[in-house]
Amino acid sequence: MLRLALGGIRHHRYGFIGALCASALAAMLLAACGVLIESGLRAVPETDRFGATAAVVRMDPDLVVRTGSGQNVDHEHYPLDQPPRMSEKAVDAVRAVDGVGRVVADTPFYAQAVGPDGAPLAGPEDGPAQGHAWEAAALTPFTLRSGQAPGADDEVAVDASVAARARLKAGDTVRVVTDSGTQRFRVSGVAAPSGRDALPDQSALFFSAATAERLSRSGGEAAAVGVFPAKGVDADELAGRLKDKLDEPGTNVLTGDARAEAGAPDTTQQLDDATLLFGPMAGFGGFLAVFVLGGTIALGVLQRTHEIALLRAVGATPWQVRRVVTWETVLASVIGLVPGFALAVPLATVVLGTLRDRGSVPSAYELVVGPLPFLIAAAATLLLALLAGVFAAGRVARIRAADALQEAAAPRRIMPVTRLLLALVALGGGIALFLATQHIGGEVGVAFQYLVVMLLMGAAVLLGPLLTRVLEPPLGALVSWIGATGQLAHANSRTSVRRVASVASALMLTTTMACTVLLVTGSLNRITAEQTDRRTRADVVLLPRDAPGLPPDVVAAARRLPGAEAVAATRSTTFVSYVLGTPDVLGAQALDPAAAAKVLDLGLREGSLTSLAKDGTVAVSRTHAKEHSLHVGDRLRGWLGDGTKVSLTVGAVFDRPLGLGDILLSERYLASHMHQKLDNSVLVRAKSGEEKRLREAAAALVRDHPTAKVTDVGEYASATRTALAQNTTGTYLVLSVLVMFTAVSVVNGLLMGTAERAREFALLRLLGASRGQISRMLYLETFIAVLIGAAVGTAIACAGLAGANGALTGSVEFSIPPGGYTLVLAGVAALALVSTALPAALALRNRADGALPAA
Repeated sequence: MLRLALGGIRHHRYGFIGALCASALAAMLLAACGVLIESGLRAVPETDRFGATAAVVRMDPDLVVRTGSGQNVDHEHYPLDQPPRMSEKAVDAVRAVDGVGRVVADTPFYAQAVGPDGAPLAGPEDGPAQGHAWEAAALTPFTLRSGQAPGADDEVAVDASVAARARLKAGDTVRVVTDSGTQRFRVSGVAAPSGRDALPDQSALFFSAATAERLSRSGGEAAAVGVFPAKGVDADELAGRLKDKLDEPGTNVLTGDARAEAGAPDTTQQLDDATLLFGPMAGFGGFLAVFVLGGTIALGVLQRTHEIALLRAVGATPWQVRRVVTWETVLASVIGLVPGFALAVPLATVVLGTLRDRGSVPSAYELVVGPLPFLIAAAATLLLALLAGVFAAGRVARIRAADALQEAAAPRRIMPVTRLLLALVALGGGIALFLATQHIGGEVGVAFQYLVVMLLMGAAVLLGPLLTRVLEPPLGALVSWIGATGQLAHANSRTSVRRVASVASALMLTTTMACTVLLVTGSLNRITAEQTDRRTRADVVLLPRDAPGLPPDVVAAARRLPGAEAVAATRSTTFVSYVLGTPDVLGAQALDPAAAAKVLDLGLREGSLTSLAKDGTVAVSRTHAKEHSLHVGDRLRGWLGDGTKVSLTVGAVFDRPLGLGDILLSERYLASHMHQKLDNSVLVRAKSGEEKRLREAAAALVRDHPTAKVTDVGEYASATRTALAQNTTGTYLVLSVLVMFTAVSVVNGLLMGTAERAREFALLRLLGASRGQISRMLYLETFIAVLIGAAVGTAIACAGLAGANGALTGSVEFSIPPGGYTLVLAGVAALALVSTALPAALALRNRADGALPAA
C-alpha cells in the first residue's frame, strides 16, 4: 500500500502539495496559538516592588462564589475592583508567626506628579502612578540617591524616573495630584531601586506615614504586608510557616514569583486578559482548520475519483482504498508539520509584538517556546488529516466495484445523508443560539454571535454542494451572457458541483471572517458611540488627561463655573450578578441621582433616577432586567466591588447602558465601598443661552486641574468609540490572522484545483481553443465561485450583525458600511482571480499536442 501511495503522490503531485500546504497552515496556526497561550500562562510581572521580602500576605482580591451542589460543587473566582484590605488584627496575626522578623504594611494610592509643562506624568509603559508611605520603600528596596526621607506632611521623595522627567532635585517643589486634589510638596529626596530608575510598570512617590494614611484613606488597614525573616531564619522556611499558620479562606500568602501579583495587580490582570484572548483564537483556528484541511483533502480525493473507481473495478477492497488515501494524507501531513512549525514562532512573535506595540499586552508577556504546543498541534493536525482522508475516500470505497466507474463518471448524489444531517444540526444550533442571544441581550449576547457565525459557517460548508447546485444556475447565467467562454464556464460549473463547492466554501469562510471583523466588532463600537451621544445632555464634558480619573475637586470647581445649571460625575466600579445562571462581573457606575437626571437621558423604561437617592436602590439596564425579568420594586441580588453581598431594590430600568454600565448606584451609597474617589467623567449642563460662556470658563478651569481636559458631547462620544477600538485591538488582530489563514487556504485550493485540470485544458487546445480563451473560461469559473462564496458569506455575516444589533438595541435592523464591504468583496475577488492565474499559466505552458499525453 505504501508503494501504491507513493505512486499516487507522484502522479497527483498537486493534490499532495495542496494537502501538505493545508496541513502546514493548520499546524502553524494551532502551534502559534499554543505558544501564545503557554507564554501567557508562564508570564509573571517582575517582583521588584516586593523583591526584598520573603513573602507577601494580603486578603484574597477575588470574590469566591460557591457554585453547583453535591459532588459538582465548585468555587468560582471573580476579580473585585475594590479588593478587601487587611485589618490591624490580621497584620498582628502575621507578626505573631514564629520566625517573622519584620512586617511592613503597604497601602498604595493614586499619586501623580505634574511635569514642568503642566502635563501629568504617567508611570513607565503608561502604568499607574502610586504613592506609598516611606516605610514601604524597604519592600523593594528603594534607596535614596540624594536628599533624605520625607518627614514633614508637605514632603515627598520621588523615584529617579519621575525626577528626571520633571527635572526635579531635592529642595524643589512639585505639584502632585491625588484623589484629594492637587497639592504642592517639597521634594525631600530622590530614590531608586537597585540598578534602575524606577519599577518596570509604575512610578512611585513616597510620603510621610501620616500623609500616606490620610491620602490612602486606609484607616489603619493595609492592602498587603511584606514579611522579612528574623535573623538566622531561612526565607523559604518562613514562607512555609506563613502558609501553614495563615491557611484560611480569604487570605493569600504569596512567595517567589507570585509576589508580583500583589506588587503589580494591573499588569497581572493584563496578562490574564491577554492569555484569555488567545483561547478563542485557538478555538476559531481549530474550527477553521477542520474545514480547510478537510476540504483540501476531500478535493484531492475528488480529483482522483476515476483512479479510485478503477482500483475498485480491478478488485481493490474498500479497506485497501482507504489505506492508500490514508498513507498519502499522513505523509502530506507529516511533511507539512515541518514548514508549519517553522512559521509558528514567527507568527506568534508578530502577533505578540503588534499587541505589545498597541499597549494591549505588557512587556512582561514574553514569548516562551516549549514542546507542548507543538506536540498538541501535531497530534491535532494529524488526527484531522487522517479523519478527513478516511471520510473523503469512504463513499467511493464503500460502493460496489461494478458501480465504481459509473459513480466516478456521474455522481448520483450531491452529498451523503450523514453530511446533510450534520449540516442540519449545525444550522438548527445556529438558529437556536441566535434566538437565545436576543433574549440574553447585552454584550454577552454580542459575544455569542461569534459562535452563531461559527455554527452557520459549519452548516454552509457541509451544505456546500447543495448550495452550489441551487445558486450556480442564476449566478452562472449572468456569466454566460459574456459569450462562448462564459457559456463554457457556466456549463463546467454546473457539471462540476463538488469542485465549485470546494472553492466556494473556502471563499465563503474568507468572506464571512472578513465581514465579521468589519461589521460585528465595528457595530459594537458604533452603537456604543451613538448611545453615548444620545444619552449625554451635557454641554461640556470633563475627562481625565493621562490619568486614571478626576479627583473630586474637579466636580467642585465645575459646580462653581458661571453658566452651569447641573453638574454630575460618573465613577466606575463593578457589580457581580448572575448572568445565564452564573455570576459574572458587570460594569457599574456611581453617580449623584439628582444631578445625573439632568445631564443624562438614559431612555428610561420604568422608574426614575432620583429613586437612587434612597440607599439600597439600583437602576438596571434593559438587557439585564430582561434576563432576570426585573421590574421596578423587584430585588436584585449580587456583590459590590469590595465583595459585600447585597440585595437591592430596582428603582429604574433604562435603555442606553453601552459606554456607561448595566448597573447604576448612588455615589453616596457606594462611598464606603470604594477605596479611591476618582471620577471617570464630569458632565456639565449650561443654563439656557450660557453655553458659550460655560465653555470659556471650563477651558480656564483645566489650568488649575492638570489631569482634566475639556470636550464637548461629540468628542466625548468619539473618545468612547476610540477607547472601545483600543480595547478590541486584540480581537481585531486575532480575527485578522484567521482571515489570512482562510485567504491562504483559498489560494491553496485554487492552485490545486486548476493545476490538476491539465488533461482537460489539453483536450480543449486540441479542439481549437486558444490559451486566452481557456484562461478567460477559468477566470469566469472562479468568478462564479466568488459570487457563490460572497453571497453565502455575506448572509452569514449579516446574521451575526443582526444578532449583535438585536442584543444591543432590541432591533435586528442593521446597516452595512458600503466602502468597507466593497473593499472586502474586491479583496476576495482579487485574491481568487490572482490565485487562478498562476496555475492556469502552468497548465497551459505546454503545446497542445504534448500536453494530453503528458497528463
